[in-house]
Amino acid sequence: MGGNINTYLVISGLIAAFVLVGHSTIGRKQFFLPMVEATFDPRAKRIMEFVWHMSTASLVFPPLVLLYAGFAGADGQAWKYLIAYLAVQYAAWGAAHLLIVTTSGLPGAMYKLFQWALFLAVGGFAWAGIGLA
Repeated sequence: MGGNINTYLVISGLIAAFVLVGHSTIGRKQFFLPMVEATFDPRAKRIMEFVWHMSTASLVFPPLVLLYAGFAGADGQAWKYLIAYLAVQYAAWGAAHLLIVTTSGLPGAMYKLFQWALFLAVGGFAWAGIGLA
């Protein structure tokens, strides 16, 4: 591991950490808890609970990996592959979210459901950080 700080990976990791905290706090309050309290098919509700917790679990390690790689260095080939995977994963989440938001028909969805921008930022900064790793 090198000693130079990779600013792109640190920024990516900080945004990913912000996403995790936002998901676990604001998202829990504004989406998860109302969804749990809503009345709809019990099977669908359990599946949505699973998807919520799976999403939460998926958001835990990327900030740690990106911050570690950004501060400690990611000079091995395996690190570059791992960072590339995370960059593509977040970019795909951002693209999927952007597609859903732009086709939702909800007024102001691009601004009210802004998570797509955070996902794309994590992916973009992580990808940029590969060149410095």
